[in-house]
Amino acid sequence: MLITRSNPVETTQSVPAMPTGIDTGAGLVKMAIAGTRVRIPSKVVQVTDLEDDLKSPEGGYFFYQDGDRADLIGKQFLTGSLADWKAPTTHVRLSDDSALKVEYSLHTLLGGLATLPHRDEWNLYLVLSIHNAKLFKDALISKISGSHIVKLGNKTGPASKINLNVSLVVPEGAGSYSYCVALKPEPLIDRTAQAIAIDFGTSTIIPTVFAPGGAIIHRQVLEVAGCIDLLSEIASDPELIQFLGSGKSGNIETIRQGIESGNFQYGTRNFNFRDIYAHHLTPWLKDRLRLAFKEIAEWRDVAQSFVAWGGGSEMPGVSKMLQSQGINPVPDGCWANALGLERIATGRLARGK
Repeated sequence: MLITRSNPVETTQSVPAMPTGIDTGAGLVKMAIAGTRVRIPSKVVQVTDLEDDLKSPEGGYFFYQDGDRADLIGKQFLTGSLADWKAPTTHVRLSDDSALKVEYSLHTLLGGLATLPHRDEWNLYLVLSIHNAKLFKDALISKISGSHIVKLGNKTGPASKINLNVSLVVPEGAGSYSYCVALKPEPLIDRTAQAIAIDFGTSTIIPTVFAPGGAIIHRQVLEVAGCIDLLSEIASDPELIQFLGSGKSGNIETIRQGIESGNFQYGTRNFNFRDIYAHHLTPWLKDRLRLAFKEIAEWRDVAQSFVAWGGGSEMPGVSKMLQSQGINPVPDGCWANALGLERIATGRLARGK
C-alpha cells in the first residue's frame, strides 16, 4: 500500500505504509512502529509559548499546522514527560477518565512520533486497542484518521505530513494474545485451547477468557483500580509524607520511575521507598487476584493456559507471587499488547485489508 505525498509537504517519491500497533493505555501509551518502540506517559498539556525546546525520549512537542482535525489547527501541545515537566499539577492525565484516552489519542500519537528522527512524511497503517472497543471504536477512528500537517519537536523546523489509516480497533488484550501465541521458542498460550489472562494495567485490572483461536468468551473490568492504586498508596504513605515535610503526598510519576528503575529512589532525594513498596504490594496484589479468580472461576479448570500481562505484571516481586498461583507472567508484559497489535497490522497490511 503506497500513498503519494502532496503539498504542503512536497516529495518526488511514494512512502510505504508502516504497520503500527498502538496500545492506548491510561498510564502509558505504547507504540510499535515497524520494529521501533515508543513509550510515553499518558499526559497532555496545551501550551501557548515555550522558553526553550524541550526534549525527552518519553515525551514530545507538536504544533498542529493543518489537517483533518480542524479543532487543533494553530494549537501546540506537550505530551508525556514534557507535559509533566511543564505543568506538574495542571496537565491532563488520561488515567483520570477513561474517555480521555479517546479524546487525546491523536495528541499522544503525535507526541510519540516527535521523539523519533524527523521524516517529511509518515504513512502509518494502524491497529489500535482500547479498553471498550465497542463503545469507543467509532470515536477513536474519527479522532485519529486522516492526514495531519504538524511540526514535531519544535515550531521552527520543517513540517511533517502524517497519514493515519486505522485498519482495526480491538479490545485491550487482543494484541497480547497474538503476541503470546507467536512467542518463540515456546508459545505462552496454546491457541487450540481455552486460555485465561489477567491484564495488570495502570487504571484497570481486566481478567479475560479466550476461546480456542482467540475469540473472547468473557471479559470483565474489575471494580478496583490497577497500578495507580498502588502508586497512590505509596505516595500517601505517612513515612514518605513525613520525609517530604510538606504535608502533601508524593509524586506518583516519581514513584513510578523509582519502581521501574528497580532502585526505589524517590527522584534525586535521599529517600528509598523499597520497604514502603513491599509493605503495600502484597495486599494490593492479593486483593486483585482474589477478585480476578472469582471472575474466571468457572473456566479455570478447563483453561490450558493462564497468563498475566500489562505493566503491573513486570513490577518487582509480582512475577514470583503470580507464579506461586500458577500464573505465567508474560515476558515484556508491558509491551506485549503493542507488539501483538503491530503483528496484526503487519498481517492485515500484507493481505490488503
